[in-house]
Amino acid sequence: MDTHHFRKSSNNGSSNVIAMNFDAAYFFERGVRFLQRNDLNKALKAFRKTVEYEPNNPVNYCNLAGVYSEMGDFEASNELLEHVLCDLDPNMTECQFYLANNYANMGEYDTAEEYVLRYLDADPNGEYADDAEEMLSVLLDEFGGGRAFEKWQEEKRKLDAQQATKDGRYFLENGQFEAAVEWLESVIEEEPENYAAYNNLCLAYYYTGQHDKALSLAEDVLYRQPDNIHALCNRAILVKHFGWRDMLDAAAEPLQKVFPLHYDLAMKVGTTLGIIGYHADALETFWRLIRLTTPPEPVLIHATAAAAANCKNWAVAERFWQMLARETDYEAVADHYLHRVAEARKDDTASLRVSYQLDLPVEEQLAVVKDKLKDTKLEAWRRDPLLRASLYWGLRHGNHETRRRVIRALAVVADEDAEKALRLFVGRRDIDETLRLHAVVALKRIGARGTVRLFMADGEQEVSIEQIDPDVIFDLNPNWREVWVRTEEWLHKAHLQRLVPEAKRLWLTYLYDMFLHVHRRIGKADIWVAGLIYITLRYFGVPVVQRELAEEFAVAASSIRKCSARLEQSLLTSGI
Repeated sequence: MDTHHFRKSSNNGSSNVIAMNFDAAYFFERGVRFLQRNDLNKALKAFRKTVEYEPNNPVNYCNLAGVYSEMGDFEASNELLEHVLCDLDPNMTECQFYLANNYANMGEYDTAEEYVLRYLDADPNGEYADDAEEMLSVLLDEFGGGRAFEKWQEEKRKLDAQQATKDGRYFLENGQFEAAVEWLESVIEEEPENYAAYNNLCLAYYYTGQHDKALSLAEDVLYRQPDNIHALCNRAILVKHFGWRDMLDAAAEPLQKVFPLHYDLAMKVGTTLGIIGYHADALETFWRLIRLTTPPEPVLIHATAAAAANCKNWAVAERFWQMLARETDYEAVADHYLHRVAEARKDDTASLRVSYQLDLPVEEQLAVVKDKLKDTKLEAWRRDPLLRASLYWGLRHGNHETRRRVIRALAVVADEDAEKALRLFVGRRDIDETLRLHAVVALKRIGARGTVRLFMADGEQEVSIEQIDPDVIFDLNPNWREVWVRTEEWLHKAHLQRLVPEAKRLWLTYLYDMFLHVHRRIGKADIWVAGLIYITLRYFGVPVVQRELAEEFAVAASSIRKCSARLEQSLLTSGI
């Protein structure tokens, strides 16, 4: 720190010495005063001094860069900001936003777009997040941008898909519960500390009816992490499912006391409290969340209304469903529940039991279709036109799980009308890629020929069904692809390349047969690799000892025997 002395003369001829301490803070204050007076030159000199006194403080460089930007010297400003990010503090994310502003002012809109996206990636809830989103909107709408944005969106989709697949969310969100079980069991075997995978496997067990396993898994997580909110919610729902009233209060207590600041977690806590019947506590959670969320999302609006209705608080329920009715996409569901509340108001003893899931009223009608899909023999769909109409209606209006079941049923029906329904379905714009893939596999399974119109990310395309590779079915489940890849590698190492096409044909035959049976599943990949190798070698006259394969893959010989029997049965049925 420099100390300069100013001398001031006194009337009696003596002198007083006043010590002035000049440091970065002093020059910062001067710089701010000069900026307020719009004296940019003096502000520039003052902020340069802050850098001289504290050359390792990134804030000083940002302030100086701001002055350069105000003066229109964007190149100098950018140089300082890049210095901060490269040499001083790469986590100072606001520099990305400042750079975006500078490049926009320089007319380099593509570069500005890249920097604003970097900022939103690094700090999506940061101080300048709203300004950054507005800037991005302007860059896209008024300056013909979008190239960097499209690339960013694609990369984000890939990263999200990778993470969603890793922790099993992809399968759960798309209704692939059996696939989720298979995948997540292998994940936790390799990553025993992956609690997200444990909690998602718990849900997968629950959705596949393996409730004892689900509860055991939730308890296991809570033993190691007593405050794990996902596990607390899962356990509470399972206790409710088993009807253990004496244990329900204890399971609900930690959820009544907690309010996570993370939106998704708070929603899960509130929804769980509602599902297990603690509607007043659910309403309190949603109220608190509404105060922190502006504007509230439709799912939160409906959940709050549902909790209020379940508490017979009709006025609050009406208020929030009226709010939901202003959302175009949810006007129908809001009107439906407003009508139900109006009916309940007429009877003082009436009560409502409203689902916390934001579903269209049509979902209540779909319950009939779901029951028929479970209980009706699929051959009956061929004969009964009313059942067939239910299928087509379910394909059009159903949720993900219902549509997936309908697609399988249509693959069994396999007549001209079923094929037509599937062809129309794959060309729809409003379905996700997983359902489109199921429908494509169904078309391959029933032997459809000719071209089909597929609505892809880049628009509608006409594709030849025969030219779609049969191994597209591998995309339905990573375990199915893994079995084939490992089998192919084994055959190459054993110098049996000539059997690769045959083995693949056997495996695809089995998978396309299994596609029609929703309850079938493939367990440990090692067993199926060994089983596929065994049946391939045996069918094509290559000497093989089942016990030796069992030892090589560290599985039981009986497991290979069961697996190969299932493969053989499929081959015999198909006529191969």
